Amino acid sequence: MKIAAVQMVSAPDWPTNRDAAARLVAQAAAAGAQLVLLPEYFCILGRRDTDKLALAEAPGAGPIQQFLADLAREHGLWLVGGTLPVR
Repeated sequence: MKIAAVQMVSAPDWPTNRDAAARLVAQAAAAGAQLVLLPEYFCILGRRDTDKLALAEAPGAGPIQQFLADLAREHGLWLVGGTLPVR
């Protein structure tokens, strides 16, 4: 099994981080990765803890979790989303 550990610089903006993660996961998939690991808080690196709390999702539901599920399905791989803000 080929595994990819993605390194990225997260910004305080979810859409920017989402797009970067999607691009990097696609690159890993193209290189043959079957398991891709995203870094802790890939989705947001806020200036304050409250920035993360503003994106907090219910367990099993929310746009960040759906993004990860869709991305894994699209590329046919297992995807670990690092730490996510969950209520």
